[in-house]
Amino acid sequence: MSTQVFAAANDASRPAVPYRASTAEKQLNIISLERLEVEARGAIPKAGYEFVSGGAGNEWTLRENRRAFNDYRIAAKRLVGLSNNDIDIRTSLLGLNMPSPIMVAPMEAHMMVHEQGEKDTARGAGLAKTLYCSSGASNTTLEEIAKATSGPKWFQLYWNNDDAVTRSLLTRAREAGYTAIILTADALGPGMPEDFKAMGSPFRPDANFANHDPKKGGFGNFFDQKTALTPENIQFIKRFTGLPVIVKGILRPDDADRFIRAGADAIQVSNHGGRQIDGVPASITALPPIVKVVNNRVPIILDGGIRRGIDIVRAIAMGADAVAVGRPMMYGLGLGGAQGVQSVIEHLSNDLKSTMLLAGAAKLSDLDASYIDIVGENERFDTYNG
Repeated sequence: MSTQVFAAANDASRPAVPYRASTAEKQLNIISLERLEVEARGAIPKAGYEFVSGGAGNEWTLRENRRAFNDYRIAAKRLVGLSNNDIDIRTSLLGLNMPSPIMVAPMEAHMMVHEQGEKDTARGAGLAKTLYCSSGASNTTLEEIAKATSGPKWFQLYWNNDDAVTRSLLTRAREAGYTAIILTADALGPGMPEDFKAMGSPFRPDANFANHDPKKGGFGNFFDQKTALTPENIQFIKRFTGLPVIVKGILRPDDADRFIRAGADAIQVSNHGGRQIDGVPASITALPPIVKVVNNRVPIILDGGIRRGIDIVRAIAMGADAVAVGRPMMYGLGLGGAQGVQSVIEHLSNDLKSTMLLAGAAKLSDLDASYIDIVGENERFDTYNG
């Protein structure tokens, strides 16, 4: 089972046809990330596009992740004496000094998009000097990914029913130089959008979950994942690795509080990009009550629908410390390889700087609840959230 390809749905009787993912390696001139997705759709195999772009169920949550940002308008400040040179988007996160609050979210199966897979995505994050989060469902081993990036890196763990497999993954991550472990609480493997399933779930037959491949130092069945996780699992990771733990997939304030009490070093507000369960709220909608309960005890990361600098301004002003970006990184990978990923990060960073200048905020710490108006409310977000 450890060497199997991604899904049992792959029919061995199918004729062997080369998958032919992208091999592009170039800088991108990005107008917007929405336009980038349109361009990427024509540049990567249809199976890869459907796998990356789709969501669970009828994709309400996928769409809501974008729509819900419109519920929060920016109350921009004027005549505050700022110029371009005054804008500073640097931040720190769990001991890391980052050039911006933007990180690469953990995503699976990058070889569905580009022949170099996660190696190029990680290299692109390194070129942009930002944080790369490596998925436990990668086509490339965590060691190969670690070597590919010159920047900081965290490892996302899928907990296996075989404790020996879980311990091995954690040991390998620590030895490879990952500085934190992400425990994903809202997923049990790769999301399977309905349009992708309708194609027969055509994962490429020449790729597997590399971290479990015995030819590459791994073992165990990736699909044998433990569902009965509890806060004690957070404590185990911390004791076993000595590394910080980020719990990803939080949508309830009471969950955030429980996990912090159990030792979580950061909370990631996330619905897994709408890929696991449909009908849950947008991440940005879930953020305010979680921020209130966390009360600055640990950093808060938000992912889900980030496409523009103004989205990041909203998230930071509402209490997030950093944002993780997923699908646009994959579109940049498909169109330009490592340089394409770098281009996406730099585009978002520049858009964030421009938005902050126009909003009247010199640095991220200036952004607070006073910058947010709620659609349909006559009072500011700080009053509403207080």
